[in-house]
Amino acid sequence: MEKTLIITSHLEHADSLTVDFSEFNKIICADGGLLIAQKLGLSPDFLIGDYDSMNVPSGDVIKLPMEKDMTDSEAAIDLAVSKGYKDITLLGGLGGRFDHTMGNIGMLAKFCGTTIRLSLIDGQNYLFMVAPGTYTVPKNAYTYLGIISYGDDAKNVTLRGVKYPLTNHHLTNKTTLGVSNEIICDSATVSFTDGMLLIILSKDL
Repeated sequence: MEKTLIITSHLEHADSLTVDFSEFNKIICADGGLLIAQKLGLSPDFLIGDYDSMNVPSGDVIKLPMEKDMTDSEAAIDLAVSKGYKDITLLGGLGGRFDHTMGNIGMLAKFCGTTIRLSLIDGQNYLFMVAPGTYTVPKNAYTYLGIISYGDDAKNVTLRGVKYPLTNHHLTNKTTLGVSNEIICDSATVSFTDGMLLIILSKDL
């Protein structure tokens, strides 16, 4: 499956990124994400945003009005989906304005349980959201595993391969129980039967 990278206009801890950019077949810049792409030495395939005060290279540029009913990040995601891209990583979009962060997490919920795989990553965190099922979560370069119920409660949550395992736990979104767990094997196993889980891999800097 082809992988698509969307570069947002806000990226935290760029010096600590562990992303292999060669894995991505397509790159989309959401407005000011173009400046970040240039700093990273990346050439975008598509640009989307208002770009009123920025010189942009020639190519596929989709101009958006400054006042609109969605963020540039959501517009970039919609563009990727419209082109048939199904494995999408949003670079940045965490930190900065908290309403934008929550909006991007909402995008994870929008595509949770669909054929679209969407994730968020910056220099400290990697986030994705899953529907009921069983999942293997590789440790990779991250220290901590957080699981947070998104929306309705997550039922029968079971965690294995972690410092603090769970068995058939009813996890609400009104607790910090799922925060700051640690993967103690090469990977952890997460399973549950109802709800949605936000999976957060993170590390100290």
